[in-house]
Amino acid sequence: MNYLKFITFLLVLTSCSKDESSGDVSNGPLTVHGRVVAPNGLDPISGSKITLQLPDNTNAVGYSDAKGNFSIENINYGVYIVSSTKGLFSNQRAVDLSETTTEFDFDLGDIILDGIPNIGVVTGAYDTIESILYDIGLVNPITGNPLFDIIDGEDFNRLSSSHMHQSNSNQRTSENSQLDPNVDFTFEELLNNSAQLAEYDILFLNCGLDTSDAELSSAIFDYVNNGGILYATDWAYPFIESLNTLSGTDYITYQQPYKSGESITTEAIILSSELNDWLSLNFDLTVDNTVIIDEFLPSWQVVESHDVSNTTAWLNGPVTYRNDSETITENKELAFTFLVGDGGVFYSSFHTENNENGFTCVDRVMEYLVFELANIK
Repeated sequence: MNYLKFITFLLVLTSCSKDESSGDVSNGPLTVHGRVVAPNGLDPISGSKITLQLPDNTNAVGYSDAKGNFSIENINYGVYIVSSTKGLFSNQRAVDLSETTTEFDFDLGDIILDGIPNIGVVTGAYDTIESILYDIGLVNPITGNPLFDIIDGEDFNRLSSSHMHQSNSNQRTSENSQLDPNVDFTFEELLNNSAQLAEYDILFLNCGLDTSDAELSSAIFDYVNNGGILYATDWAYPFIESLNTLSGTDYITYQQPYKSGESITTEAIILSSELNDWLSLNFDLTVDNTVIIDEFLPSWQVVESHDVSNTTAWLNGPVTYRNDSETITENKELAFTFLVGDGGVFYSSFHTENNENGFTCVDRVMEYLVFELANIK
């Protein structure tokens, strides 16, 4: 693991109006403001930490609000290093705020978080988180190549036909050929190479990848426990169960029989005010703190419960699933984050299909959680 990238940040619960400052920086005449955006230069990033630092290490700090905006007041003249961070995403630049070059109100403009972590995406039959990563700007603007590794994780011969997601085909739904696997090793080979696995800051496991050896391998547990960040959706649940087993903690308990979810849409309550504000103020996607989650596929994995002492739930909505004798409709939590050792995990029962052009509502939820995932530790 490249630990230089792993600077720990507390989860931001306040907007940019609650700024912090230290030293002599905070008694000057200047107000510095701007907006923090995703690598695509468009989408606002909330809860990003902005630090203005002088060579003597005196500094002032602010945070971006739900629309990505920030404002830091009472700044002295000087040449500053301006650092903007959201977890493992970052931007850093030198800014001259000398008396002869600036007005009292200085606009830094859009700050693009173009410093990105080392990311690996494991392909699956029914989910393409790589499409969202691509759309939020993790792409070489000249070549169009993704700025992350895409690793083959599919082996359809091992998927039980009785539990297959109902789909038009067994092919991944991404229409972008540049999102095909771009490394010469498979997920199975990666799991057997701990040094290579540890090179990734974040590892994404799509639904529909081969999970046949999940319970037999400690590789994912070691990866997260030693500082890695893991993202997994729906049928990637066996890797979360292996975390439970090897850590001795039931972070998430899965409904049995497995893959019993039947409903394909729900109006979910948003359990995070920050997520609600981001979806509402920027994209008008919420109604009374609810959002439509409609990218389940049949036979999805329901979460029965989670350990509230160490696991955060993000969404809750009514869903229908079957047990051994009947069909049940009740409210269930749908997405979670939790810490394991020095690392962290995100899991959701729903995922992306990415058949549509541009962002769907669920895609926006996932986009937000990608940056929260990078901020989990």
